[in-house]
Amino acid sequence: MKRILLTALLVSACSLLAADKPAHQADPFAGAFFPPELILQAREQIGMSQQQLEAFQSRVAKTQSQSEELRKKLDLESAALATLAKPERVEEAAILAQLDKVLDAERELKHLHISLVVAIKNLLTPEQQAKLQEMIKDGGAQFAEATRNRLTEKMDRVKAGAQAWADSGRDPSDVLRNMEQKFKPLIDAGKVVEAEAELDRALEQLKPEAK
Repeated sequence: MKRILLTALLVSACSLLAADKPAHQADPFAGAFFPPELILQAREQIGMSQQQLEAFQSRVAKTQSQSEELRKKLDLESAALATLAKPERVEEAAILAQLDKVLDAERELKHLHISLVVAIKNLLTPEQQAKLQEMIKDGGAQFAEATRNRLTEKMDRVKAGAQAWADSGRDPSDVLRNMEQKFKPLIDAGKVVEAEAELDRALEQLKPEAK
């Protein structure tokens, strides 16, 4: 199964929902959307179909392309604003005009990311959304435990597969070394989806029929 390596983009989609909001102002999106990372990790538990996953992948890929362009635009406009603000005497009209450009770029980016999380939610059935709500009702503790157990089980399968290779006279060191070099940094960085993808890749490589 093709894995999505766009966690940073997806997480930022959620973080942007609350960006630049005064502390006293209630978040209008509180509890309305699910973290995309959660959906990716829980896709098997909620019974996400291949069709849903492909639609998810397509929307994320489209959003990524647009997001990269908008981020470049925002960086350029922000740099221009910083340049205008540095002199000892600042041209008020010019800096306010440039500020509008920065705010416009930020608004476009926020619209794009909110559109993404809305589209992702609309891909899910009411039953799938209910399952996700159940998973996070305790702050996600049960889901986190289930994820740890699943990763541990896959790690045990990797070890067993490597041992089977060794017992048959094959050398699994390259597969294990490659997985270790990628898996541990991803886990340490909290990138569970990508880390699990490395486990799945190692399991595929260690199949008895694999060459």
